Amino acid sequence: MTPHCKFGLYKPTGRPAAHAQPSRVSGCTYRSPATRHIYKPNSADSYLTFTTSNHDHFEGLNRELAATNSPLDAGDLPLRGGSPLNGVLNSDDDVLEARVPAAAVPAPTIKVTGELRRKAWALSSVLKVFVSRVDPNYAQPWQMCPQRTSTGSAFVLDTDKRTILTNSHVVSNATAIYVRRPGLAKKFKAELVCEGKVCDLALLTVRDDAFWAAELRGLDFVDVPELQSPIAVAGYPVGGDNISVTKGIVSRIALVRYSATARLLSIQIDAAINPGNSGGPAFVDLEGGKVAGVAFSKNVSTSTDNIGYIIPHRVVKHFLAEAETHGCYRGVPSPGFLTQDLENPAQRAYLRMPDGASGVMVVKTDPLSGAHGTLLRNDVVLEVDGVAVADDGTVEFREDERLEFAHIIRAKHIGEDVHFKLLRDGQEVCVSYPLRAKDHLVPVLDAVDAVPSYFIVGGLVFAPLSSPFLEMVFGGGGGRRSRRADVPVPVLAALNQNKIRKGQQVVLLVQVLAHEINHGYRYSVTPCESFNGRRLHSLRHLAHLVDTCDQPFLNFGLEGGRLITLQTAEVRAAGPQILSTNAISSDRSPDMRLPQPEDEDWEAAGRWSDEEDPLLGNGGGIGGDSDQDG
Repeated sequence: MTPHCKFGLYKPTGRPAAHAQPSRVSGCTYRSPATRHIYKPNSADSYLTFTTSNHDHFEGLNRELAATNSPLDAGDLPLRGGSPLNGVLNSDDDVLEARVPAAAVPAPTIKVTGELRRKAWALSSVLKVFVSRVDPNYAQPWQMCPQRTSTGSAFVLDTDKRTILTNSHVVSNATAIYVRRPGLAKKFKAELVCEGKVCDLALLTVRDDAFWAAELRGLDFVDVPELQSPIAVAGYPVGGDNISVTKGIVSRIALVRYSATARLLSIQIDAAINPGNSGGPAFVDLEGGKVAGVAFSKNVSTSTDNIGYIIPHRVVKHFLAEAETHGCYRGVPSPGFLTQDLENPAQRAYLRMPDGASGVMVVKTDPLSGAHGTLLRNDVVLEVDGVAVADDGTVEFREDERLEFAHIIRAKHIGEDVHFKLLRDGQEVCVSYPLRAKDHLVPVLDAVDAVPSYFIVGGLVFAPLSSPFLEMVFGGGGGRRSRRADVPVPVLAALNQNKIRKGQQVVLLVQVLAHEINHGYRYSVTPCESFNGRRLHSLRHLAHLVDTCDQPFLNFGLEGGRLITLQTAEVRAAGPQILSTNAISSDRSPDMRLPQPEDEDWEAAGRWSDEEDPLLGNGGGIGGDSDQDG
């Protein structure tokens, strides 16, 4: 392999004048401190001229060329840029490359190469993941999406427990998972042990003893590194099949939204993270095998550069504790209330806050959370678990670093108590309550709180509103043009509401499968609020009402007072034909055949007032998202 020396040159216009004829020194000569020549023997254009202000460097280059007795060939002309020899080129000149003989830069010896490999032993624990997956189709929930394949990264966590760590999104909806060690051709079948979609982590194992027989070591985590700490991200990004290592520094510690759910602790780095890097380790000490986090995301905004994120040890430790204790990942707890900053002096005076006190004001509580009934409107949260809350809702994380107070709550496990010091009506009080996971009115994650449910009656396709549904229909994934601006306003309004009752759903009329009995109805993605005058609690509630209906007409009340009316006898007669025409095997998803849950009161749901309805009023829920709400 021949090293390169880079510098620029003038394209020759002929041999130099006789009085300026330079003396040759093994193919490279000079005639003044400012102008240099490259001599090419046996050629009409024997001299190429370049300029440099670095006389000593040029002398050194002459000596190395003389030592090798190897003049430059026609294909060895120099290349502009990168060297102390600052060349000048006309804009229309060719840029060529100069090869200096290998003797000028010695190649690494076997001993040196072996030492480098020994120091980078941790890279042998970084695996490439091969996944075949079949994703659910929320737009047409009676069928699945076509199978596709993808790759990612992972690393060995514990050789005794035979565990491997990667991202949830790398192996989500996988039908087959294989892993491969660096430098090997064989792939080993892996199995999913535990998946945490909320924190974007997954635990794998390999049953084959041969995978673990070779010298393999688990990697160790360290706590959140300091700012400016060096980081090396290892993995298998697009662009090649072998392992890749990119370097950077820790740029910032912040709460970042994982997978469209709660904001969790994250480490921002400037090392390159590209598709395929996901699940790989971010080393803070490669030689010692010390890992600062798991690569999982990058900022793809056109206005930002070099912003990537890794999952820190604190989030990983929370995930592993859930997997070990419960055999599954239950998620992270939600504060259960919305707050407002208290930086305005008049508002602080109104709430009778003493001088020197700081905190945030409670605005609303989630009706299904532990905060409901414990925290009251206009309470001022002074402390969370003994940690003082500032007027902007932040708490001290480390010296010169602050995070939102919700970080303290989300670091806990579901079922644990959280303690607050409050200012209520000018008096300090202490309260506590057990933490719960946020129960979204509009589910946000497939297989966590969202499933591709459906119910078809008279060609009307109904489904529960969910974020995966909106992403598939309006999101623009898979190369489609984004249609987010086309999402109906009533649907958008439901996204920021909380459940009032357990099991509550927003039922959507997704589409109409054309048939003569539903002629004239062309609605799509429209909330369905009632059936035959009864308020709907959920999609299963609608299926139950339709199945037990003994009236001659089926009336579906849509958002805005619109109505769809079908004849009951015609619907039941035409049902099989509509399904057959559209190649649909069943009129409902399997979960729609389950009985009514004992903790869901469908009778009470049918008597909701307009003030309680989440599509018509606030319903006692949180009317907007917040950094402090889960």
